[in-house]
Amino acid sequence: MGLRDYAMFLLLATYGLRASEVVAITLDDIHWRQGILRIHQRKTSSPLELPLTNEVLSALVKHLKRTPPPAPYRRVFLRIRAPMGVLKPTAITEAFQALVRKSGLSISYQGPHCMRHAYALRLLKNGTPLKTIGDILGHRTAEATSMYLRLATGDLREVALAVPGGRAGKEGQ
Repeated sequence: MGLRDYAMFLLLATYGLRASEVVAITLDDIHWRQGILRIHQRKTSSPLELPLTNEVLSALVKHLKRTPPPAPYRRVFLRIRAPMGVLKPTAITEAFQALVRKSGLSISYQGPHCMRHAYALRLLKNGTPLKTIGDILGHRTAEATSMYLRLATGDLREVALAVPGGRAGKEGQ
């Protein structure tokens, strides 16, 4: 279970994935030779191809060597406790909350979605354009992406954001 959880949390932190996207990963989504991980983004119904980092690749290999999915399952992450079956996104939330409690860290929002927000902030601080961040996160609008970055007001001052409902050309008012 530790190797499985580590691999899941590493996917969340490395790529900013949703818990639902992580539990949906199948063996067919990992293109080992090409070094690509294919994610099916439910919200946008569009595929996303991500480069497999060495660290993620290593974690996936260790997890799958230790607990390969038995037939007929193709999902990479399964329930380990009986009954064997598909893992639900809530299992990632529960595992994350348990680790936060055990760590003693003061995290205001104790769900795995906070790792997605941290990923978006890391991209912004590295100079990634807002549109690219939105594409990676699977957002349809800049407003959705800006919600992830709302706490980084210092960083956002350097990024031009469209103001919803704002009027252009009203200088001097």
